Formats: sequence, C-alpha cells, structure tokens
Amino acid sequence: MMKNMLSILLCGFACMVGSCERTVDIPSSSVAPTILLTADTVAIASGNYVLRAAGQSAYGGAQLRRVDFYKGEEKIGEKRIAPFNFDYKVNEAIPDQSLTFHAVLIDEAENTVKSNIVNARVKVLPIRIEAENATLRGVARIANDPETRETSSNQAKVGAIDNAASGIDATIQVLAAGEYRIRIAAGTGFDGTSHKVYIDDDESTAQVYSIANRGWNVWQTHDLVFLLAAGTRKISIRHNTLYGEIDYLEYAKL
Repeated sequence: MMKNMLSILLCGFACMVGSCERTVDIPSSSVAPTILLTADTVAIASGNYVLRAAGQSAYGGAQLRRVDFYKGEEKIGEKRIAPFNFDYKVNEAIPDQSLTFHAVLIDEAENTVKSNIVNARVKVLPIRIEAENATLRGVARIANDPETRETSSNQAKVGAIDNAASGIDATIQVLAAGEYRIRIAAGTGFDGTSHKVYIDDDESTAQVYSIANRGWNVWQTHDLVFLLAAGTRKISIRHNTLYGEIDYLEYAKL
C-alpha cells in the first residue's frame, strides 16, 4: 500500500516538473489542412529572400506542428512557431537564374499538405570595380590627395588619362550572356573631354562618353550598354579627347 502511494506521489511530482508525457486529444476531422506560400518574384543575390507561409491544420490552426520550406526538392529550413516566415540566403549568383520554392504544412495528426509553387528570378546587383584596382595603361596614374580622398568612392582615383594609350583595363566574369549596363564615374576640368570604352581589345565595339567640365573630383556617371558573351571579358577605358579622370566602373545585367 505504501509502495503504491509512493509511486503515485512520484508520478505526480514528475508531471509537475514537466517530465511526464502528455497526451494531446486530436479531434476527428475530414477537413484537409491548407497552406499558402507567398514571396517576391525577384531574389537579390547575396541577400535574404523571405518566404511567407500562412496555413491552418485540419483543426483550425491550434494543432499545427510545423512548416517545412523547400527550394526545389531540397529542404532548406522549418518553422514551428508563427509567423511562419523563413529567410533564405541567396547564394546563387547567375543573373536571371530561376528558383522554385514550396512549403509543406504538418499538423499534430501527421496530416501534410504541400503549398503552391513560388518562382523567383535571381537579380545580381551592380558590381563595382574601383579604378585604382584596375590595370593601368599608358601614363595613367593613381591619385589620393586630400581632395580626392574626400570625394572619391574609395578615397582614390585614376588620372592622367592624357593620350591614346592611357586608361584602365578591368577583367570581369560574365556568368550569363546578355545586355549589360556599364556605368563609369568620371570627371574633368577641361571642356570637350571624352573617353572611349570597348570590350576584349576590339575597338570596333567602342562607345564614347563625353564628360562635362564641372571641375576635378566632381564625379559624373555615364551609362553604356554592351552585349556580352558568357565567360571572362575585358573592359577597356581609354583617352579619346583632352584630359579626364576615373573614380570607378560598375557592371550589371539588364
């Protein structure tokens, strides 16, 4: 008798501290669980892509266990507490690459339901190359005087683009063929200054931009569009007329 009483007391104490298993009463239901997945249509490379799931179990939501998130057929995470949002770190870096996502809701009765498919296109933000980090040609040289440090994006610039052989070369990796915008920040203290830009040493592709005389270290951006094939490409910026300087260039797929 005392032994039985002791067992009852010990079990009661165990339940008080939470070590006792508790049975969840799951009502019967013929209603299927539901889930809806929403997200943006663009996924920014190296950024967080937010997946938002909203659903109910067969019992109205109280018995929902978790939501699993998938990229294609790969499980990338799960959430057990509302809101059922998941941040996917976009590791893909190919412009316009297509990604597909879905979610699966699981309730306490092990009922599962798959969500709709969400499609996203990878967008790669402009990649910047500082002029001073490019390959210098001709008499072009790096300057980092106090005024330049105050006004330039990386506290330096390339100047003395003073003759036809002078300028910079930048090697880039094009992961997807297509039209690319090349943006150049340049300046000049002379009227009538211009530079030319061409790809892979082919001067027949050259495009020219003119720089307004707004003074040295006053940067203006110039956008040019080139059709680039996939692979390693070289962007060349050269003197065309008079005397100018370059702060940086950027490129991005349109």
